[in-house]
Amino acid sequence: MAETPRDPPTDSEAIARVKQSATERLLAIPNVASVGIGPKVVGGEASGEPAIKVFVRHKLPADQVPAGELIPPTIEALKTDVEIGGDPVPLADPAPVDRPGEIYLARFDQTTYRPVVGGARIVTVGSSAPGTLGCLMWDTSNHDVGYGLTCMHVVDALDIVEVIKDKTQIGQPTGSDFSKGCCNDVIGVWAGGGQVARDEALVRLSSGMKWKTQITEIGLVAGKHPLSETDVIDGYPYKVAKRGAHTGLTGGYLLAHRVTTRELDDLIIIKPNPNSDAGPGDVVFFAYEGDSGSALVNSANEVVGLVARRDEHGFGYAYHIDAVLSRLNDIDKIAVDVASSTDLNEIHTVPGGTSVAVPVEVAERVAADPVDALAFTGANGRAPLGRPWFSDLPPTATIMGRVRADLAASGSGRLLLEFWQTHHGELTDLIERDRHVTIIWHRGGGAALTQLLLRLPADRSRALPATLYGEPLMRSVDRLHTVVARSASEHLRTDLDRVRAVMPDLAGLTYAEIVAALGATELVLDD
Repeated sequence: MAETPRDPPTDSEAIARVKQSATERLLAIPNVASVGIGPKVVGGEASGEPAIKVFVRHKLPADQVPAGELIPPTIEALKTDVEIGGDPVPLADPAPVDRPGEIYLARFDQTTYRPVVGGARIVTVGSSAPGTLGCLMWDTSNHDVGYGLTCMHVVDALDIVEVIKDKTQIGQPTGSDFSKGCCNDVIGVWAGGGQVARDEALVRLSSGMKWKTQITEIGLVAGKHPLSETDVIDGYPYKVAKRGAHTGLTGGYLLAHRVTTRELDDLIIIKPNPNSDAGPGDVVFFAYEGDSGSALVNSANEVVGLVARRDEHGFGYAYHIDAVLSRLNDIDKIAVDVASSTDLNEIHTVPGGTSVAVPVEVAERVAADPVDALAFTGANGRAPLGRPWFSDLPPTATIMGRVRADLAASGSGRLLLEFWQTHHGELTDLIERDRHVTIIWHRGGGAALTQLLLRLPADRSRALPATLYGEPLMRSVDRLHTVVARSASEHLRTDLDRVRAVMPDLAGLTYAEIVAALGATELVLDD
């Protein structure tokens, strides 16, 4: 008697059980790279039926497949669907030397994003391997306490010897020593995550750091959306996108989820749109080296996954966002969720830390621009104490190059450049670590004045105030000079006096007027 045909399973749990029971024997076939769940696709059209998706490295006619390695058309009445696929590799940077990815390194977005947003380039301090801050998360009990979500292999890069929880610093966009010495771009520290059967990491934003629930080029994040069989199968092609620091905004659609490889489990596979320009050569990539940590979002701007890998066919691989959140909560004991908003102007400020009032004369110089005013002075006209440079928007490399050229045109300017190159490390250390210097520097307006100076080259109409706390500007400068000199080394103290001797009266001057005054000071000294 013929066996009665079985009906295929339709509920997600039953489908998952069939896939799980078949995975081990399917992965034992040498040509199979991964196994997942997705729609049955025939002639480029989805049938609406669920299928076990089997991704093979090479597709061959049935009569050329070795005995015992042919994928059956059904498994426990559930149809199979065979597609080309590869072995996922981490989106680590720098790119492997056997691929032409190096020519694309110049495409990295090195913009400083303040307030902090998703889709931005990040680097662990001490590393040269960039990745992406995918999206912002918040503490479930306090929505101002912000975290950035990325991949663990971004934080614990190959050129990092050791990462230490709550100490390893993450910079945006560079994390370089130069950035640490001037216009500190450190946004927070590694707070949790790992790479054993997972690849997620949390960056806890520093006290006083401002952030938005947005991803650059994508917009406001609407929350999270755990993927279901209905999304992947009935919603085919389920459209998704990511914004990476290397390849920018790219789109695609889901091929399968709950994907298992020989080393990994519970992945999402994304096929890039054919018009994408995400990678080198003739292969279209959804994501490439440096995009690790990108948030995978759907058409409603909901986060559905964390992009971590790619294969040689251009497919992207992501972890389910619900699994990521569960691991962070269960393993790391950090209760976070995807931050969301409907207000483009909403800004969160991480609480904690001491703040000081910004001199009213300095605040007035940025008051005309509400965005700049908030970025410069912080909430209620106050700035965080303890960071030597609290600017949220440090000058670009282009502007700093122009400043160096302008200063190099005069002897007094060259003296300033030499002073900074020689002593910026000790100056920064004094302001960060000497409690007396820190307090007097900030309360005396030194940090605020420095921030205004850093803005002058980009805005030629802006000028320094004539007074600080109601007294002549240079009297305040002299007081700050005295405080720093008391704790400085003999070499720094000597050079501080040399610089002060050529410093013109800066009261009320624009950037161009300061450069001209330095030249005039040199002429007086030469007479």
